[in-house]
Amino acid sequence: MGIGLLVRCFIGVAGGFVMAPVILFCLWPRVLRSWFETGPDGLDAAAPPTARDLVAALKELRFEALGVKAEKTPLRATVRELAFVASDRRCYASVGCGRHRSHLYYYTPLPAGGLVLTSNGAFPKIGSSTVVQRSYPGCGAPELLEHHQEGLASLGQQGEVVGTAAARLTATYAYYRTPEVRSALRRVGAAWLVCLVFLGWLVIR
Repeated sequence: MGIGLLVRCFIGVAGGFVMAPVILFCLWPRVLRSWFETGPDGLDAAAPPTARDLVAALKELRFEALGVKAEKTPLRATVRELAFVASDRRCYASVGCGRHRSHLYYYTPLPAGGLVLTSNGAFPKIGSSTVVQRSYPGCGAPELLEHHQEGLASLGQQGEVVGTAAARLTATYAYYRTPEVRSALRRVGAAWLVCLVFLGWLVIR
């Protein structure tokens, strides 16, 4: 077996390990499990340096800590975020625990179905009669909250959530069950699947 073929095989296997879990999650989001690792008392200790400014900004906006929420899908590392709820109970807020940069999103599930999610990261854009999902990269916490409130108003909603860890987990699963979200995830999964097939073709040709 030539060195070139060995290199292609290594790249193909490595690429498969990276892409397959993403494809699995995007096409079948029901495989996700979510739980709280700690309550409010453990949140500050779990916050990485990249998240501390966002945490401080949320506290100034009168958000209350819920704890550290974790999400896990097969073959992928656990993803953690710092979970908050607004004191007026109009939305949740979450800060991703990134090593190099942390992102913030506000999330309001709607009682009759649908949601509003507003991020300063990179969520897919979704717009329908019941779902508004927008991203404003680099936007600060106060300005992002204004955008979130505008999203709620565009649906004729003010927002109302329950400020408990159990309710936050229920809201997490509801997000991934939302048809518009599942459709967006399927598009992402299909794109990754095409990449994986192309990579496989490069390896075996």
